[in-house]
Amino acid sequence: MYQKLFWKIEELWEKSKEKTLPSSFDISRNYDEKGDSLYYPRFVRVQQFDPSPSKIPVFSDDYGSYLGLAQCQVLDVRGKLIYIVDNHNEMLYPLVEMRTQKKESFGVVHIDAHNDDALCEQRFEEKDFELNSIAKTISRTRISDFFDAISGKGIVSSVYRITDSHSFENFILPKDPFFLSLDIDIFGPEGDFVSLESKVNAIRKAWNKAEAICIATSPGFIEQKFAHEIIRILCYYQGNEE
Repeated sequence: MYQKLFWKIEELWEKSKEKTLPSSFDISRNYDEKGDSLYYPRFVRVQQFDPSPSKIPVFSDDYGSYLGLAQCQVLDVRGKLIYIVDNHNEMLYPLVEMRTQKKESFGVVHIDAHNDDALCEQRFEEKDFELNSIAKTISRTRISDFFDAISGKGIVSSVYRITDSHSFENFILPKDPFFLSLDIDIFGPEGDFVSLESKVNAIRKAWNKAEAICIATSPGFIEQKFAHEIIRILCYYQGNEE
């Protein structure tokens, strides 16, 4: 049913001949010998993306409850660190992990079918965004308010939201180092406001230059098997990349 779409995404992904900038920070000390995170139990380092489903729902709305990933994952794909989560607020973990290593704030390019700009009902202190406390902090945030939660904490300098047709079609890379926040639901029904070519072009441009990438699978907003196949293409389809 989706094969022609997957082929088209591969074709568009292949057009970029730029080399991918590798990640410039080391996270190895944050994981044990089995690859499990020392700070956030859901995270594990893996060799390949594993779409195995969770045993319990990770997200619920008025229409039902949805399974997510059995584990959040971090991969090293040709030198680029790629974090894969289900609920987008779990992106706070890699943001803090990166900030702990870089010792400076950085930009975030946020590519999504939604702005994720809700106001956070909780109030946090800087110490809540340390690795030792980040699991508890994430549990107090929602999928739409994590940017507000982290605002003013010296982690993110700017958020560049690519969430409407104009921003997709006119996307210019930030000059400062940045992290790519990609919600795969941009390929779902709510992302139909922008052409497939504009989506893939913007993602590819940001992907190549990002310091690291976090992909949210967003159960409840996009069919998960479909989402997982797109993730495989983005991570493993090399095309013309040298």
